[in-house]
Amino acid sequence: MIDYKELKVGLEIHIQLDTQKKLFCNCSTKMMEKPIGKIIRKLHPTYSELGEIDEAAMYEYLKDKTFVYYIYKNETCLVELDEEPPHEVNKEALEIALQIALLFNCKVPEEIQVMRKIVIDGSNTSGFQRTMLIGYDGYFEYKGKKIRIPTIYLEEDAAAKEKEENGKVYYRLNRLGIPLVEIDTEVLTGFSPKEIEEIAYYIWLIASSTRKVKKVIGAIRQDVNISIFNNERVEIKGVQELSLISKVIEYEIKRQLEILKRGEKIKKETRAAKQDGTTEFMRPLPGAERMYPETDIKPIKTTEIIKKIKLPERIDKIIERYEKQYKLSKDLINSLLKSGYFFDFEDYVKKFNLEPKIIANVFGNILVNLRRKNLEIDIETVNEVLKKLEKGEILKESIEKILEYCFEKKVNVEKAIEDLNLKILSDEELEKIILETVKEVERKDKIFGVIMKKVRGKASAEKVMEILKKLNINQ
Repeated sequence: MIDYKELKVGLEIHIQLDTQKKLFCNCSTKMMEKPIGKIIRKLHPTYSELGEIDEAAMYEYLKDKTFVYYIYKNETCLVELDEEPPHEVNKEALEIALQIALLFNCKVPEEIQVMRKIVIDGSNTSGFQRTMLIGYDGYFEYKGKKIRIPTIYLEEDAAAKEKEENGKVYYRLNRLGIPLVEIDTEVLTGFSPKEIEEIAYYIWLIASSTRKVKKVIGAIRQDVNISIFNNERVEIKGVQELSLISKVIEYEIKRQLEILKRGEKIKKETRAAKQDGTTEFMRPLPGAERMYPETDIKPIKTTEIIKKIKLPERIDKIIERYEKQYKLSKDLINSLLKSGYFFDFEDYVKKFNLEPKIIANVFGNILVNLRRKNLEIDIETVNEVLKKLEKGEILKESIEKILEYCFEKKVNVEKAIEDLNLKILSDEELEKIILETVKEVERKDKIFGVIMKKVRGKASAEKVMEILKKLNINQ
């Protein structure tokens, strides 16, 4: 590996906003419908304001691919098909984006100008993406250091790529136009790959404090720009999970070091991230030639909008409250922070009559452990398990086993409890087991341990002690 002083990394964090409507039309953002039709297109590059054609756009054009777009009822309209001008900017999305900009201590332009960014890889039917600068010259603190946030953009998300075969690329148009914020960092130097991953996570956490960002798979994507020893920058696009960032950086450092060892130059290019953290060549790096003004949308004045915006509670204040009000340890709060469920914790405390520490452990530790086993988390199943716990039908010690069985076997909670034999014993059933055990075990000091082995997950230690006392069985 290299000295991290020789590593330069810039992050572009893309986060979908949780709004009912898309950014430039009234279509739904739920992405729940099935396709009802398709259209077929070819795309070509256009000249920028400077009269130049972007190299990356020309590279995509020369591939001569045909693009097939799936259409969805209520989730696509003539705007997505590029047959109708965009509507006014979604006010809710704009307010959330400005709220995020203020959370990062950004300056906000007095007038927002929508721009077109040339993109002809097929991910947009028009051949460009609409984007607008909504914040600049911001920062946040990480480990006592200021991390600069030069720019934050509000833009329309791209169409989702379905497959590619026989010179045709297939896209789903229901994602195209969903409001998205792009948060860009300064060039980060002197940080390890793991620290850069933590910085990316903290950015997501700050944006999430608005409670207005989507949490579904694919709702957050990262582009990571990497260079070593002041060589050319390489952009890694489409890192799907925050937890993959450090691995992607480490692999890219290794790849670039191998190029330098061969005596070759590192090429300025865009590479696509794979699920295992490795990358593959995509296209040349895009330049400034890809931007030009959007003429269908008027500039947006921000002064009056900013006056109405209220900021959510700061993360450090929430942490302080979790410690004092819910008596959570620093370690448990730290686990919650890293889990992705930090802001959901309090909702569940209000929803269920359960000890807050139990709920924090479920979200901060148990669900994290299950994700590490590559199990897909179903939050409704988590709700059902917590209901069972609240009703006294299962023990807290059984939660992880039940959830793991549900997610692995794709069964409901009732089936999991039945198959795992984790239904709580009645006092009569427990008393019977205790009396049988007393007859079996000669040494009295061993009785409690043997009983607990027999009833683990079906009776609490407190209940066993209660029955032992009731039966006057000394240990």
